[in-house]
Amino acid sequence: MKKVSFTNKCFLKISFQLLFGIFLLPSVGIAQIKQIWALGDGEKVYRDDQDHPDKKGNYIWDGKTIHLKGLYNEVLAFQVIVETDLQGAKGIELSVDAPVNKSSGKIIGGNTLKYGSDGTIEIFTEHYLHVIDSTPPNWYYGSSAAAPKKMKGWIPDALIPTNALPGRGGFPVDVAPLDTSKLHNINLSFQNQGFWVDISLPRDKKNYPSGIYYGSVQVLQMGKLIKEIPMELTILPQYLPDENHTNVWLYTENINPYYPEQTTKQIDDMLKFEGHRHRIDVVGGFDVNKSIFNRESMEKYKPYLDGTAFTPASGYHGNGEGIGENIFPIGMYGAPVMGETKAEVQKQSDLWVNWFKKNAPDVKYFWYITDEPHESEFPWIKARAEGIKDNPGVGKSLPVFTTTSYQKGLKGTIDYWAGFDGVDLKNLPEVRKNGGDHWFYNGNRPRYGSIILEGAAVDFRVNSWILYKYGIKTWFIWNGTHWQHNRQGPKSHLHQNMFRNPLTFINEHMEYGNGDGIVFYPGRMPFYPDEDRGLNRILPSIRLKNIRRGQQDAEIMWMAEQKAGREKVISIISKIVPKALSEISMKDPVPWSQNGDDYDRTRDELLKLLN
Repeated sequence: MKKVSFTNKCFLKISFQLLFGIFLLPSVGIAQIKQIWALGDGEKVYRDDQDHPDKKGNYIWDGKTIHLKGLYNEVLAFQVIVETDLQGAKGIELSVDAPVNKSSGKIIGGNTLKYGSDGTIEIFTEHYLHVIDSTPPNWYYGSSAAAPKKMKGWIPDALIPTNALPGRGGFPVDVAPLDTSKLHNINLSFQNQGFWVDISLPRDKKNYPSGIYYGSVQVLQMGKLIKEIPMELTILPQYLPDENHTNVWLYTENINPYYPEQTTKQIDDMLKFEGHRHRIDVVGGFDVNKSIFNRESMEKYKPYLDGTAFTPASGYHGNGEGIGENIFPIGMYGAPVMGETKAEVQKQSDLWVNWFKKNAPDVKYFWYITDEPHESEFPWIKARAEGIKDNPGVGKSLPVFTTTSYQKGLKGTIDYWAGFDGVDLKNLPEVRKNGGDHWFYNGNRPRYGSIILEGAAVDFRVNSWILYKYGIKTWFIWNGTHWQHNRQGPKSHLHQNMFRNPLTFINEHMEYGNGDGIVFYPGRMPFYPDEDRGLNRILPSIRLKNIRRGQQDAEIMWMAEQKAGREKVISIISKIVPKALSEISMKDPVPWSQNGDDYDRTRDELLKLLN
């Protein structure tokens, strides 16, 4: 069988014991590694967490074998946790025997660096950020009752590819001694090092039969095999759609200074491709969104809209091949793209609408007129929007968008709304009556999942469940590459060391959030050379992976609805997401499950409806 590894395969098998569903390593051999266990993708295991309930077994791991189940074109993920003593350990690696179907001999993946029709396997090292000062209640969560369950300690997020520079997440990995002076738990006796595995299931149904594929995961130290965990992967006969029936819209900033050797096109493709593989529309942070209409620029951008950019011929491989973006903001955060006068607004709106009607009629495009407006700005917004509403030409149909919840004072002016306090479901019919819509923005517990680092892993997963359950079309995340700090507050204009400092947003009012604005991490770090990973690529995160998981779940819900009806699907998902959005007071505790296994078990119920 093919192996996915970056070491020579001179393995020395060392005996082990199985106790309470945890692999306990003997006191002989390399004693720095104490235990090894596995779990799914819906949890964050802190470096200093000694009591995680999944250690004794969980949905995907029975204490002996990793069990996975999915559809063609679906990406499955799991984690392997290696526990070392407080002094750390040297030379740890993870290797995967690519799963093979015994009857056909077909093998899933086997190449970590290239997506293909046979699937892929990717391995990452989990990077931890030390949170001492947790995010306080503000627009990330309503009150202490809705706070995440655990908010301090070493939290995993960035996922470092195995071919990164040695000592910076690349294989082999040295786990450093834990600084006991920074520990919250003085009774610690070991520390965790997590590894993340993505398995992209085949897109080729014809040549890859459904059924069970058998593989294994090996943990090595200094080139010697410490533990081998069997893996059984079942491919179900259905194919997960390439399309997304729920939209996640993510803004990204200019990251060109981080990749001086890459062209703008290469950098744009890196962002677009990585987002697309995770079922996200990465839109808004490009010149075409920030300037007046330019036909030449739009023709260059058109492949992202019609899907031709997301094809093997254009260098793209993975789910969503041939599928274009669903969202296009004209202007971003109120950029002055429509001119200053009413006549200019009408001219620009005619140009934009004509182009989209001809070239991308199915894309939801709109004028992002301003950002988070205060009531005092309403007269100015109305005056600006008059150019659209009074336009005698085709530009009259251009929708107007802003980031606030529905406001009666802007009724008839704003068409699309996105509020950080979610969606008031009572107002939704009124908003939609004349073709408008209401989305939600960023994250705000308990109404929907938060975007901060301390949030549960499922905070980023549950939002797609909420989109599906309540028929909301889009979730907008304000930034995914907030690598240069916002212009507000004491860190204005600084390039952030996001691999070291969890505090990524702070404004002039000293309101702050850990991890806010970070979904991707840089593979190059010219501003902090000691953190350079040496990779000309965008690095993912656990939060990004859980967005993908939620989007895939929503597609399974859509498939199940075609078989069993929407009412049946809603009854199943409501077991773990009983309420959300305006059904909940901001002073309430979180009503939806914060446990990853609950979502996996519910997903399994939905999969059974597909037969």
